[in-house]
Amino acid sequence: MNPRTDLCDTCQYFRNSLHYNIYQEKEAKELLKRFKKYLFKAKLERNYYNKNIKLAKKQRKLVDKNYSKGKTQYCSINVTAHYSYN
Repeated sequence: MNPRTDLCDTCQYFRNSLHYNIYQEKEAKELLKRFKKYLFKAKLERNYYNKNIKLAKKQRKLVDKNYSKGKTQYCSINVTAHYSYN
């Protein structure tokens, strides 16, 4: 049985393809170029995701602070919520 990986399917595809095409320089260069472009986009999305998680946590603290003391009515605060689906 192979060890588990946390790579997405696209990253796994590029990694495996590069491994098998290492001796075919032209194909390997093109795969590497596409892989780097994909990784750049993935990094942008990951940063956006993490930024929104931090914002949601920060705003959740404000909501808890205001709701717990009865200062604000339900649904009257404009905040960001973050949902994650597994």
